[in-house]
Amino acid sequence: MKLVEGQLIHRRYRLDRRLAQGGMGEVWKGYDIQLGRPVAIKALRDDQPNMESKLQRLRAEAHNSANLAHPNIAALFEYYEHDNIGFLIMEYVPSESLADIYRKRRTLPATELLPILIQVARGLFVAHSHGVIHRDVKPANIMVSTTGEVKITDFGVSYSTNQEQITQDGMVVGTAQYISPEQAQGKQATPQSDIYSLGVVAYEGLCGHRPFTGTTPVDIAAAHVNDPVPPLPDDIDLQLRQFVMSMLEKDPRDRPKDALTVSRTLAKIERRLLDQETAQMDETMMGINPNHRMPRRVASTPHPATLLSSGRRARHRAGATGTAAAAAVPTPATTPATAAVEGGFGTTAAGTAAGFGATDVAATGAGTGILGDGLGDGLGSNVGVGNAGLGNSVGNGDLSSVTLGNVDLDSIIRNGVAGNGTATAQTIAQPAADSPDLNMNLNVNMNLKSREEQL
Repeated sequence: MKLVEGQLIHRRYRLDRRLAQGGMGEVWKGYDIQLGRPVAIKALRDDQPNMESKLQRLRAEAHNSANLAHPNIAALFEYYEHDNIGFLIMEYVPSESLADIYRKRRTLPATELLPILIQVARGLFVAHSHGVIHRDVKPANIMVSTTGEVKITDFGVSYSTNQEQITQDGMVVGTAQYISPEQAQGKQATPQSDIYSLGVVAYEGLCGHRPFTGTTPVDIAAAHVNDPVPPLPDDIDLQLRQFVMSMLEKDPRDRPKDALTVSRTLAKIERRLLDQETAQMDETMMGINPNHRMPRRVASTPHPATLLSSGRRARHRAGATGTAAAAAVPTPATTPATAAVEGGFGTTAAGTAAGFGATDVAATGAGTGILGDGLGDGLGSNVGVGNAGLGNSVGNGDLSSVTLGNVDLDSIIRNGVAGNGTATAQTIAQPAADSPDLNMNLNVNMNLKSREEQL
């Protein structure tokens, strides 16, 4: 029966366009009129000798493909026979084959080729898990979509461990350029045979040619058996080179134990190569020497000043007849003081500490109740607390000599005298029990001018 465009197969599948024609049959793009989807139709030609054996092989392909449900294997939808012609209704893959890609580009970058090989290995592992050996893994049977999705096709010469033998003993099955040594010798194919063929596919994609060539298929098959595999170029990643060469070992026992190991190993290599490419891109974009690290930048914003607790303010007011002392930490002179000072002078808006600007560190010492900001409007001193030394904030008064030692700021405040005249702070030998040891001895002689607000 001659197949023509528009012909309806099994009252359901319409033949739209012939895609390929081979020695055993034809492949058409068809359309499922019941489900409204495109399909691929593989039909066995009826003008060939030994039709029964060919039909038996097509049935075996249908049987082997029926249970292989995996994203990386082209799905089989239905098998149909009519007038001694068999039809395989399969998933239509609107993609070019890896063979087409190799013809256009010759080689592929490792990071582009590895995802293809990984997906093929995953599909093969599923087939092997069901006892199915593909026996003809080659670029023409690997379909690659524009989004990088891979489909393994054509299980026409596949072998299943749970079916009777179709090929005769010693019969060579496969494509000479990708055949494994044991297949070339007429031995039974194993999962390692498909791994070898996938290794040839990887070799070709990395260096642009197959490992063995010859004038005839027999010469090429003999080279797979007898000749050592030429080494891959040195510019290919070392680990990738070594693993591909392990897939091409003559002895199947020296190859990776299964296709899952192949996919996992290639995936690890892919991740490492992608990390290296990303690091190189970052260095190129940022112009950084790879031996130096980026300097760290630390920034902070000023904290707002806050008054001490009301309890300490109350204790401070108990001795509110002296000079208000404040603990201040030098800060840049561009920021104004914002806190209020409570003490013997009532509540006074703090001025700007001369030469230091505003500070926001609270005074330490029990009972002071004073915020460490610059004192304004005639407060004669601003004493810095800590290792910073003295804060020099002079309003309308005069600052005389200062000696640091152990001090209780409450006592100093109580010793001050408000009003016109001179207030001399006594030297305090012992700090109060509830005051922290500030390690200060303080002798302050200062002249205070009169203030309008007196206590």
